[in-house]
Amino acid sequence: MKFILNTNELVSALSVTTHALSPRTTMPILEGVLLDASEEGLRITCSDGAMTISSLVEASIEEEGRIVMPGRLFVDVVRKLPSAEMMFSAGQNMIATIKCAGSRTTIAGKPADLFPSLPEISAESKVELPQPLLRDMIQQTSFAVSADESRKILTGCLLEIADGEVRMVALDGFRLAVRMAPISPDINKMSAVIPSKLLQELSKIVSGGEEDMVTMTFGASQLLAEIGNTKVYATLLEGEYIKYRQIIPTTWKTAVKILDRGQLALCVERASLMAKESKTNLITLTITDSLMTITSNSEMGDVYEEIQVETEGDDLKIAFNVKYVTDVIRAIEDDEFILHFNSGVSPSVIVPVEGSGYTYMVLPVRLNA
Repeated sequence: MKFILNTNELVSALSVTTHALSPRTTMPILEGVLLDASEEGLRITCSDGAMTISSLVEASIEEEGRIVMPGRLFVDVVRKLPSAEMMFSAGQNMIATIKCAGSRTTIAGKPADLFPSLPEISAESKVELPQPLLRDMIQQTSFAVSADESRKILTGCLLEIADGEVRMVALDGFRLAVRMAPISPDINKMSAVIPSKLLQELSKIVSGGEEDMVTMTFGASQLLAEIGNTKVYATLLEGEYIKYRQIIPTTWKTAVKILDRGQLALCVERASLMAKESKTNLITLTITDSLMTITSNSEMGDVYEEIQVETEGDDLKIAFNVKYVTDVIRAIEDDEFILHFNSGVSPSVIVPVEGSGYTYMVLPVRLNA
């Protein structure tokens, strides 16, 4: 095989596909990068067995062929090359020669027939989403995904489409994150649980604007996400997701309107410094008429913060793990939002002032009597 292309184009494609490069695997071939030179161009593929990323790069193909290059070494060599035209050639002996400017490197490759074939997706459902929307939905929910492998279904995010709305949902037993957005009512109803790792990698790849789309094709157990010339394949999580709608409280006794998200974030951040010095990692919210105080303490000292709010309903004192509160504040973009409470031991629900773009729920920690 033999092809010529610009090193910048190759580095750019490798930076995307190597998100699926397997550093430790029982299949040594997956430690490599598959190069497939054909009339359509150069296709670069990496896989860790569960996720596969493939990207097509424009190249001048002089001789078609396929080879698997040692992943980390090949990437490091290419990144060190000058920004110029690079010639790649490999013979039957699987010895690749890379020439660029005055540089020449030879690397031993492996036969490509050892590399797994790309998964076949029997399209059952397909949806197109703007790249910024998908990126926001991932970033504003995936922090609530469970890390407990014994509850495998909760290590992914639920993607739901129904009645002209798309939802992404994550929960770990202590908090719940739901992000909603309108979508064409013509799209068929569907739901799938997507592994968190895949979503994290997708959020890094989808960097386009509102006009740039992600096409997601769902098969029985597989997902194909297409972003420009890049294709991402992954195995969906199997099982029934928790009926999350049933666990979100629909009534409340206390409502707090946050007037300045930035101020709240700073208050919580300062309180977290002391909370992290304690064994409990707690902050306590005390809600009275037009005022919310945030306190934390440890053997090292204590912190007291107060913030002006608009309240409705009963006064309340409630405690939370500060990390859960911080994660939600970071995910919300609105300057104003609403906190709903029922008691000091009931979940708190966070919603926008207007609309229904998101819902967050955080379980409190029982305060000692």
